[in-house]
Amino acid sequence: MHILICPDKFRGSLTAQEACDALERGIKKRRPKSTIQKLPLADGGEGTLEVIQQAHGGTWVSVKVQDPLFRAIAADYLWLADQKMAYIEMSRASGLMLLDAKERNPSLTSSIGTGELILAAMEKGAEKIVLTLGGSATNDAGIGMAQALGYRFLDAAGKELQPIGKELGNLAQILPSPMAEKLKSIEFFVITDVQNPLAGESGAAHIFAKQKGATGALVKQLDKGLTNIGKLMDGLAGIAISEQAGAGAAGGLGAGAVYFLGAKMSLGAEWVLDKLHIDRAIRKADYVITGEGKVDGQSWGGKLISQVLQRADKQFKQTLIVCGAFEEAEKIPVFFDANDVFSVMSKAENVKDAMENAGSYLEKIGEEIALKYL
Repeated sequence: MHILICPDKFRGSLTAQEACDALERGIKKRRPKSTIQKLPLADGGEGTLEVIQQAHGGTWVSVKVQDPLFRAIAADYLWLADQKMAYIEMSRASGLMLLDAKERNPSLTSSIGTGELILAAMEKGAEKIVLTLGGSATNDAGIGMAQALGYRFLDAAGKELQPIGKELGNLAQILPSPMAEKLKSIEFFVITDVQNPLAGESGAAHIFAKQKGATGALVKQLDKGLTNIGKLMDGLAGIAISEQAGAGAAGGLGAGAVYFLGAKMSLGAEWVLDKLHIDRAIRKADYVITGEGKVDGQSWGGKLISQVLQRADKQFKQTLIVCGAFEEAEKIPVFFDANDVFSVMSKAENVKDAMENAGSYLEKIGEEIALKYL
C-alpha cells in the first residue's frame, strides 16, 4: 500500500513536516509495511520556503535589513546556486510577527526590508527571484520595497515622501529607479494565497488592515491612499494593475511587485503544487492524506487542500483529510465524503489541548486511518 501524506501546516501548532511525521508514526504502528511518501505543503504564505528547500535544496543567506519600523534586523532568503534563483518570503523582513501588538500600525510600517532582501539577492547574481507574500505588517503598496531598489516618491510640491502607508494619499509622482535596466533583466515571480484587488471594499485596507492594527477611520484613510497609488500605477503602466487578482496581497505589495518589478503573479496553492510535482506523487499513491489547521467553507475556494482534492479526484484516487478543526461541514464539495475528515478537536478536551498536543492526536488519527482504510 502506497500512501501520500501531504498536509499544509497546522498554524500555531505544527509545521507541515511535523504533521507528516506524526501521521506517518501512527500509520506505521498499525501498518508497518506501508510505503509512505511525505510531501509537506504550503500555500505561498509563511512556511513556503521551508517546503521548497525540503523538495529542491538550497542554502539560507542572512542579510541585515530594516524591519517594518526601520530597525535593523537579520532576515534570510533561500538561494539555489545552480539555478541562480532566490526565494524571498516578505514576512521575514516586513512581517506582522516582527512587531509587538502595541507597535502595529499599518500607516507607519514599510516594506523596505523586503526590497533590501531583493537587492541582496540581485547582488548575489540572481537571475530569477520568487517573492512569496503573506503575513505582512504593511499597507504601503510596496513603495518601501521599491525605495530600497532606487525608486523615489514625491508629493505635489516635489517633496520626497517616506515609504509608509500614510503617505500614499500624498503621492503625486513616482521617480524611476536608476536600476531599471537591471531589474528588467531579472525574472520576478510573485506568489500569493489571496486574490483581492488593491483598493475598495474587497481591497488590502478594508480586508486586512484591521488585523495589522488599523482602526476603522484609519482603514478608510489607507484605502484612499491605495486608490491614489493605484490610479498612478495604472496610468503609468497602461494596464489596470490595481484590479488584478492578488494586487491587494501583503498590503498592496502584490500590485507594487507587478509595477515596480514587472513580476508575474501566481496563485500560491497552484504554484506550490506544480513546483513540488504533486500530480506525479498522486499517481503513485493508493491513498492521499492532506489537510491543514482548520477546514471550513473557505477551504474549498481554490485553497490548498481543495486543489489537492481536485487533482487526486482527476486521477480517481481516494483522499482523506486531517485537520485541527472541522467547521461548516455542509459546505464540503459534493464529490467528497465528510466521513473521510479526521479532526484533532474531535479527540481533544479543548482548543488548548488540541493546540499543545496536536502531534500525539495526529499520531492516533494515523492509527485510525490505517485500521479503517489500509
